[in-house]
Amino acid sequence: MVRPTNRKRILNVVRILACVAALFIVIQGVTLDDHVRLVEVETSLIGTVTEETDKGVVLESDGRARSFTWTEIAVDANGHPRVSYGLRTAWRRSRSALLLLAVAIHFVVVFPQALRFRWMLQAQKIAVSYWDCLKLSFAGNFLNFATPLGSNIGDVFKAWFVAQHTERKTEAATTVFLDRLVGLGSLLLVVAGITSLSPAGSRLAQVRPYMLTMLGIGIVATVAYFSPMLRGRLLPRQWLSRLPMAGQLQRIDNAAQTLIRKTRILIGAVLLTAILQAIAIGAYFTVAVAMGMRAGADNVLEYYTYFYTGVLVQTLPGPPQGLGTVELTYRYFLAPFGSPSQIVCMAFAIRVVVLLCALPGLLVTLTGAYRPARGGFHGGGEPLANPASRSALQEVSTPSSGGSGLPPAGTSLSEVTRQVK
Repeated sequence: MVRPTNRKRILNVVRILACVAALFIVIQGVTLDDHVRLVEVETSLIGTVTEETDKGVVLESDGRARSFTWTEIAVDANGHPRVSYGLRTAWRRSRSALLLLAVAIHFVVVFPQALRFRWMLQAQKIAVSYWDCLKLSFAGNFLNFATPLGSNIGDVFKAWFVAQHTERKTEAATTVFLDRLVGLGSLLLVVAGITSLSPAGSRLAQVRPYMLTMLGIGIVATVAYFSPMLRGRLLPRQWLSRLPMAGQLQRIDNAAQTLIRKTRILIGAVLLTAILQAIAIGAYFTVAVAMGMRAGADNVLEYYTYFYTGVLVQTLPGPPQGLGTVELTYRYFLAPFGSPSQIVCMAFAIRVVVLLCALPGLLVTLTGAYRPARGGFHGGGEPLANPASRSALQEVSTPSSGGSGLPPAGTSLSEVTRQVK
């Protein structure tokens, strides 16, 4: 039998190999110089495109500049000129003002995200202020995007952070998980709707079966879980009572059941998710425009679908932060809109934009601003009355006391990182 430590090592090796394999595929076709393919020439001309006008391009090669009209340049299967920009030109032609605009747009995403999280906590009768939810969201985002432990590790820390704000630690930690599920479910719902309404011959139609299948699986799983009749047959109570930590599992189940009964909060969270996703795609789309890719009103829905397919890929088990797999997704879907070098530059720029917007979370984690105000909180968010109550609150977090199994409130961030690893 494989030991847990060895199993983790094997999984880490598999993740690294998947990352290396994906990146190897991604860099195929990526070049430093530009390539221009002419109609009557089988090989591409290599150089640097110094000028592009309505009439054609100017290619500088070996110290000599040559002009080619669009009629002299071959076209691909989609009717686009076969001018493939390399890394140098992609970065040189990028528009700094639009990249800064993308940062400004994406920075707004965290504010509706924090509001959604607060609504989800209120559904569990856990009162945490919007300001605290905003700090927790910043911290979670930063740890999600900046740590090499995976794209969901920020949720683990976020669950620990928010559990310090209430006696109901299990419900608070479960809310983080439910918040992520609502976000992914809303994303999948919107993307499935876009692909369903797309014309039969469009590239979006190729994605439709996969999105509808994933949506169907999600709907069936949700109905099976929340249907009283099916729950009684699939999950008999006598079985659940024999499971380890049965009390905690029951509290987690109660938290999920409570959320599904809060119809207004649930609908509001879905609508708010659609809004913040639209803001995020606006930032990603702005990056694509800044990189000189073919991006406009006619293909914005395609970008929306492909970008958030990348988000779904990033959440799957695999390389840390979906490194390589997300870029491979972009290479596959966005190939008609830019050269391989442009797509790789765009993917890198998107990661930088997201990281810059999450940087306030570094300040939150380093300063301990995620901790509740002095005195702590209980379920309703009111300060605990005395030190004895505060001591009891910390004891709730230990497995031996029947709590949620989360680290005690005084545990350092480095210690939690070690435990997660």
